[in-house]
Amino acid sequence: MAKIHTHYDNLEVPRNASPEAIHAAYQKLSKKLHPDKKQENTETARIMSIINTSYKVLSDPDKRHKHDQWIATMEAMNAVNKQTGQACPTTTQRSADSVGSITLFKSFLPKFGFVKLFVIWAFFYIIGVFILLGALWFIYSADNFF
Repeated sequence: MAKIHTHYDNLEVPRNASPEAIHAAYQKLSKKLHPDKKQENTETARIMSIINTSYKVLSDPDKRHKHDQWIATMEAMNAVNKQTGQACPTTTQRSADSVGSITLFKSFLPKFGFVKLFVIWAFFYIIGVFILLGALWFIYSADNFF
């Protein structure tokens, strides 16, 4: 059966953890992985947003209950799919409680920055200009040929 990655896994706490244990785990991970302390690693901002989202879900009793229901549903689907030999359609949470939709621009920005993003954009722009000039040259050559 496929392992379901949950908010409990993000905070490294068991499913039956008390609110105090969840808060303590959140504080421990926040101190350990805060982007201000690990400035050389650009991945820490993304990790901290995941940890913050997990804490928001698990610290709110209603959201935690919905998350526990989602886990139970996914485990039931995995059990049924294991019996029938089918793969589970998803093992990651896609709900309003997750980090949110990330556009292509937002996903490239932390990795490349504005300068690198501009260089990539300029590279493809120049390639496009050369393709257009090549097409015009081909049309002009073909017109002179006939």
